[in-house]
Amino acid sequence: MRQVFLEKGAVVVKDVCKPMLDDYSVLVSVHYSFISSGTELATIQHSKQNPLFSNVPQKIKKVLESVAQNGVEGTKALIKGRLKGSLQTLGYSCSGQVIAVGKKVKHFCEGDYVACAGAGLANHADIVCVPELLTVKLRDKKFLKSASLTTVGAIALQGIRRAQLQLGETVCVIGLGLLGQITVQLAKLAGCRVIGVDLVSDRIKLARRLGATVALNATHDDVRKEVEFLTGHHGVDATIITAASQSDSIVQQAMEVTRKKGKVILVGDVGLNLQRSPFYKKEIDFLISCSYGPGRYDSRYEQQAQDYPYAYVRWTENRNMQAFVNLIQDNTLDVKSLIAHEASLQDIEQAYSMLKCGKGLGVVLNYKSEKDLESASEPEKESVSFQSSFAKASEDRPAKHDTIRVGFVGAGGFAKVKLMPIVSKLKNVKIDAVVDSDIANATNSGRVYAAAKALTDDRDLFKEDLVDAVVIASPHAFHSTQIINALRNGKAVFCEKPMVTDFNQLHRVVDFVKKNPQSRLCVDFNRSFAPYIQKIKKAVEKRSTPLVVQYRMNAGYIPGEHWVQTDVGAGRIIGEACHIFDLFAFLTDAKPVCVSAESLHAKQEDIFASDNFTVQIRFDDGSICSLLYTAVGHTGLGKERMELFFDGKSVVMNDYKELTGFGLPKSFNKKTNSPDKGHATILKQFFASLQDKNTKLPISFERLQSVSEISLIVDELVAQGGGEKEI
Repeated sequence: MRQVFLEKGAVVVKDVCKPMLDDYSVLVSVHYSFISSGTELATIQHSKQNPLFSNVPQKIKKVLESVAQNGVEGTKALIKGRLKGSLQTLGYSCSGQVIAVGKKVKHFCEGDYVACAGAGLANHADIVCVPELLTVKLRDKKFLKSASLTTVGAIALQGIRRAQLQLGETVCVIGLGLLGQITVQLAKLAGCRVIGVDLVSDRIKLARRLGATVALNATHDDVRKEVEFLTGHHGVDATIITAASQSDSIVQQAMEVTRKKGKVILVGDVGLNLQRSPFYKKEIDFLISCSYGPGRYDSRYEQQAQDYPYAYVRWTENRNMQAFVNLIQDNTLDVKSLIAHEASLQDIEQAYSMLKCGKGLGVVLNYKSEKDLESASEPEKESVSFQSSFAKASEDRPAKHDTIRVGFVGAGGFAKVKLMPIVSKLKNVKIDAVVDSDIANATNSGRVYAAAKALTDDRDLFKEDLVDAVVIASPHAFHSTQIINALRNGKAVFCEKPMVTDFNQLHRVVDFVKKNPQSRLCVDFNRSFAPYIQKIKKAVEKRSTPLVVQYRMNAGYIPGEHWVQTDVGAGRIIGEACHIFDLFAFLTDAKPVCVSAESLHAKQEDIFASDNFTVQIRFDDGSICSLLYTAVGHTGLGKERMELFFDGKSVVMNDYKELTGFGLPKSFNKKTNSPDKGHATILKQFFASLQDKNTKLPISFERLQSVSEISLIVDELVAQGGGEKEI
């Protein structure tokens, strides 16, 4: 399919793969998408500025911070990505027909005509994948063209709602671009007198035609004086700023024309270097209008369809979208006057050039004449169902080629700054494909390593035998399914922890591996491959007493809305503490027999038990290992510290920077300014095992299974406030 991108300041159309459908979204064959003269032109203009030569001191600071956090190689990878240039998606408002629905979508079915919203979602593309609550139905396909403006309309409508206008009030709208023209009409519908202000004569004339009582040209009209006489020297009841300018004078002008105890609502993007005097003297309320309305930027609302109760949040972003669509369908709004031109994707450069020259407020892109909707609407089917996959034996083919071709599934921050730089430097290993739900991100990440393919669905890696091994670095909840998909297709798998996020997933992976023992799977439990840990392991190998180990992880706070804390991330016990459970298994070289846990009981809702707990694990050799995990400490203390006791000896490992032995030779002690947690070593050993099948995998599957089980048990114990369980 075709999609519009911004690349090095130029608008380009590229052939890319279809977006992958998730459970809470709909797949839409786009009929129309809308190019606005404001937001998108500003994005293009900003992209032409060379980011490397602006604000140099701040750039240097960011580089140093990145080196401290991600290391030299990770920082080099980020800089390399910037230098190579990157694709950026364009578009945020479109309309079309639903061609597929996610498993948990409730209110749409195939064939529905819809309007869609969302930057990075409702793109200029043949097919888009949009969450259910960023999609609204249309009564008839005849409204599709007008409904392609729904996103902009919802933004304007939210500005009106923030103003809380009352019948008979006087409203000033500063900025008569696309947003301003819709705002003028909405304020008029609310029963208000409307004063419009702009610098462009054509926009001023259009505002008068669309309902403005008075429209002023700020270039030669004395706006303040005109408003004084129009309002009996009181000022307007509310001023809505829909302009786009970095000037601070617009806000000051708004304060001047607004009455005492009036309101100023900011919808557009303007300078905010405010002067105190007008605020103070007039006691004006300054309000920000957040995009489409309540729900915007709330991942639980937008990505997981957790709607707000109708009675308590009457106007969410979805309900604003639907209200705007209803106004269009009832012929209450004039949106046709806002569309300067209709173009096809072949004329995309001309469309943007027209807006850049000031010819109109927006352009509609028409997709219908350029594609066969019948073929585009066929959703891809998985050739083998998930359940039947366990019955089908996999064929092990990881070392088929001289150079191992690697496909990355997930191109998030950790993959880009840690895993990809390491894999790219391994001998006879080549990153050949990158999969990510964001096709622009997949393409940009792949460019850094000259990957041949950028995809949105991991299953596409196997249809044409594109890779020999898969590195999975996607959100945690998807790991188990992606592991089985890859193993079933004969690929070796290196999975960023965790392997699974619940017991059902664990049972499926274990069942598959038992039936396919040749499967080559490793999980990134890297701590046990760190040089300091390897040195400790050598020291305890010939011990005569059990180990006593105390590990402290001062993890730092992560808010509840972060993906790690959701079902997708599965929390920090399953997602991070698993590292330490594997470390305990490695050091003791024994099997766990009993687990006990206690969690913090805080009154505050923002302090989570799963972030603050203690765990003690007893192993069958008599060893006792405990983990203190907390998110309420100060990060200046350092993140990780381990104390270990055996045979009258003690070891202290501090943040992988310092290793000190007591009762051990002085040569045991080490210090470094470049902590190594074992990422490179485990990856090197994993790929070595693929090149030589006589080489064992870095971690046995039995250990992977045991560590996963411990993590899930601890998660359950902590969730119930603490407890003990024998294994």
